Amino acid sequence: MIEETGVVKKVKGSEVWIETQIKTSCGSCHVSKNCGTSIVAKAFTAKPELLKITSPYPLFEGQSVKLGIPEEQLLGASMLMYLLPILILIASATGLQYIFPSLHEGWQILISFTITAIGFWRISKYAKSHDKGQFSPIILGAVNEATVTMKNEIPAKKLL
Repeated sequence: MIEETGVVKKVKGSEVWIETQIKTSCGSCHVSKNCGTSIVAKAFTAKPELLKITSPYPLFEGQSVKLGIPEEQLLGASMLMYLLPILILIASATGLQYIFPSLHEGWQILISFTITAIGFWRISKYAKSHDKGQFSPIILGAVNEATVTMKNEIPAKKLL
């Protein structure tokens, strides 16, 4: 389970909006003051992410929560959005070379990228139409003042 801590920003019935901070590896390195990559990373500081999640727990604004997403679901989503389009690109380029060997290479590349773009679009439509919340994070627990209200791998003290 990949876990992240967030803060409840808005509650409307069973739906909650949780703000999380996007973390980068830059800044944790001891040479970040002299690193060009770190300087560029600081220039493009990430904005907080706001997630809308259905909560089975009664939460309130300002409460710290722990979110989680199973590794299998993250791996599946990554394969769907990254691996499949690369395979489509390779298959379309290879197929075009065998079906139309006299077609200019520039046209083959353009057609392959067009097929890949259509593949991205179709994958996106498929993922949205078959979305059952399996790629959404789940709330593992919440902290209320100095005590834990729901416990699932959360320290028994206030997080912030």
